[in-house]
Amino acid sequence: MNGTEGLAYAALFVLSVTLLLTNQVALATVAIVPLVLTSFKYSFPQNVKKAQRHR
Repeated sequence: MNGTEGLAYAALFVLSVTLLLTNQVALATVAIVPLVLTSFKYSFPQNVKKAQRHR
């Protein structure tokens, strides 16, 4: 995750929490969807090399 992605992730988190606290559930849902999708992006390992067997 680079700096821009981290900043966007933090901004979505703050936006969704703020909207939930102000009882705007529909708008909070719109903010939470990309937040969840980006969290799935970093939940799974990427570019994992499989162990090679030496013969």
